[in-house]
Amino acid sequence: MNIFLCHTIKPLNINTMANCNKLFLDYNKVITPSNDEMQKMKTSREALEKKITAKLKEKLDMTVSYYTQGSGAKDMKTIIIKEDGTYDADRGVFLPKKPDVTAETIQKYIYDAVKDHTSDGAEHRKKCIRVFYKSAYNIDFPAYYEVKGEDYAYMAVKGDGWIKDDPWHMIKWLENHKDSNGQLIRIIKYLKVWASKCNFKTPSGIALAVWAANNFSEEKDRDDESLYETLKNIKAEISWSVSCDSPVEPFDDFTSKLSQDQKDKFKNELNKFVDDAKDALDEKNQLASSKIWRKHLGNRFPLGVDEDIDAKERALMLSATQVLSNSAFLDESGRINTSIGVDHKPHRNYGS
Repeated sequence: MNIFLCHTIKPLNINTMANCNKLFLDYNKVITPSNDEMQKMKTSREALEKKITAKLKEKLDMTVSYYTQGSGAKDMKTIIIKEDGTYDADRGVFLPKKPDVTAETIQKYIYDAVKDHTSDGAEHRKKCIRVFYKSAYNIDFPAYYEVKGEDYAYMAVKGDGWIKDDPWHMIKWLENHKDSNGQLIRIIKYLKVWASKCNFKTPSGIALAVWAANNFSEEKDRDDESLYETLKNIKAEISWSVSCDSPVEPFDDFTSKLSQDQKDKFKNELNKFVDDAKDALDEKNQLASSKIWRKHLGNRFPLGVDEDIDAKERALMLSATQVLSNSAFLDESGRINTSIGVDHKPHRNYGS
């Protein structure tokens, strides 16, 4: 059997599907921070950076630089608003050279600089210092040092010292996988919202992004189809083992911190999502289809209309063909048809 044939067969008849693409595009707007929200977070971030810069200048006599990474980077833009209304951003703190103190000491300097900045305080995590803004956003500050002549930086990791790990390479890798219509980025965001709704620890956002990029199925003007096909491909990839190796140095497994039980739960939830996504696509009625999508994407996903959207679109396109070909009539009720009524003059204004 030629296994490659499996990737070319389209098992679904798109003429019988409930088209929920518009609902997905509206949903994308709901889960994406607005420009005003991003500006507010930027203002907060800049205030924190002033304190970090001053502290590291005092302690190390170094002038640091900053780099937006992760979901907030301009070439990624996969940041999402979770159901609790919060969202996260990463801002790398880059030292111009390796300091004389330990990686953990650098993290402590950053923590001391920002710990009292908000009423919710900060947390010294393994790879960053996280600053909390209640019911709004969290800002992470990982620390790095650069080496002249190298295109990689070294990250401060609590307990492990300095690890060769530069976020710029991951961003460039993902950028090379992006499609021109931004569909991959939206698919990643849908996956991140779904994972954030699970009541157990799931793979990280970067793991979901890598899986999505490696298994992306571009479906023009159909985010619902693309999500289903991509989910199905991810399911096949992790059918034997839940793992996700970084495509860039240090090539570590992004799921290594998950327990086997957490991995099993994730695989089980993914299987449910795949099955329900197929049911949502097979459903002709858009309202019924949207309710299935809501099971995994939450109540922020818009409800569809109680009708067969595809049938309505096919009827509209048939009317357009008749009008443009000068074969249309207009009956007493104003309906376009091919046999009854007065001649319907050709025009291009046949929208709803």
